[in-house]
Amino acid sequence: MTLTASTLIGFLALLGSPQDDKTFQPILKKFREEYYKVGAKDDDKIAAVNYLAQHRHEKVVAELAPLLTEASLPVRIITARLLSQFTSVDSAPRELVASLKSQANSGKKQSSVRIEILRSLGVLRCKSAAAEVSKLVDDKEVWVAKAAIDACGRIRFAEAIEPLLKALKRIEGIAGDAEVNPLDDLIEGVGRGSLLKPDPNQKRPSERDVLKAPILAALSSITKQSFASAKDWDVWWAKNKSSFRMAD
Repeated sequence: MTLTASTLIGFLALLGSPQDDKTFQPILKKFREEYYKVGAKDDDKIAAVNYLAQHRHEKVVAELAPLLTEASLPVRIITARLLSQFTSVDSAPRELVASLKSQANSGKKQSSVRIEILRSLGVLRCKSAAAEVSKLVDDKEVWVAKAAIDACGRIRFAEAIEPLLKALKRIEGIAGDAEVNPLDDLIEGVGRGSLLKPDPNQKRPSERDVLKAPILAALSSITKQSFASAKDWDVWWAKNKSSFRMAD
């Protein structure tokens, strides 16, 4: 059978079109019944979120987005983590950025939520998050700063270079000697992946221990250069700032 151009275009459009409301009505209904049922615990709600997040679609993002600021902290963390898998859904990074900026996630108790959002933005390589991520590179909460630094290295944008250099200078000085408190007991029952969990019998790591290697890695990822100290990076940046262009 020979397909005409118009038939082929129509066929491709059909393949790429969003699933219609009828498809999602039972999916959303099941999610809402499980998530909002009377007496639902965090484990029940997380199971409902996991179920819904199997369906990568704008409608699912719209349903999950309010949870990023309104749900319990464990549910917010899991929701942010799952949205990192929505690589082909444009609204996912937008909602993550909005939740990162939200006052609801701005406190010390919400540090672990911001960490997970930053990780997801890094996984999604969300260029539109550049300004917000850059602001957090030198955050007073060290683990938030580390997540932002890691995200800079994954997203790769030139605007991160100067905040990263500033952070590197700071931790190479006396400020870098400050001990870092672990986050591993902040929220029970939620895995924190690569967060450092020091042996309680050992001395806690310093800010320099936690942040220097990630900063150097992020700078190298962005610039394709490799230097070991802030002084060497400053020399290179002074010579190349005006002409610097991102490499592929």
